Amino acid sequence: MAKKNLLVAVDFSEASKLIVQKAAELAQQLSARIVLLHVVEPTVAPVPGEGAKGVAAAWPLKTPKRVSNLKTRLNALAKPLKAAGIEVEFAAPVGLLADEILDLAVKCQADYIILGSHGHPDARHLTVNHFTGMLARLTCPLIIVPGKTGT
Repeated sequence: MAKKNLLVAVDFSEASKLIVQKAAELAQQLSARIVLLHVVEPTVAPVPGEGAKGVAAAWPLKTPKRVSNLKTRLNALAKPLKAAGIEVEFAAPVGLLADEILDLAVKCQADYIILGSHGHPDARHLTVNHFTGMLARLTCPLIIVPGKTGT
């Protein structure tokens, strides 16, 4: 039987720790490996002299320093997973959030995609329209982890 794959999208907010913890619980139950995903999204900037209509997407450069920082942050999230004996891989593509999640889900043959429901500003591009479009293109079940537990 092939090992299950969990694609876990993180944005390095405080909620990411809870998302990874819940993914770890599921990974242990399923004897699954985890692919931690952090999407580096493009930023939007005005084009000088074009007014409100002139907007351009500026793709962040993946400089050695930025790549090193991403690896450090992903390793910090993965440390408790590895300590629990869970196999972990990383991905940090540059692109649009929903597209990159769905593309990697296919590439890594994800059995589940795990996302957080917190309203972190870095996830603002995953609006209702994007989310609905993402749902229509899913190739596996989506698990939403609430950003906060209890009240």
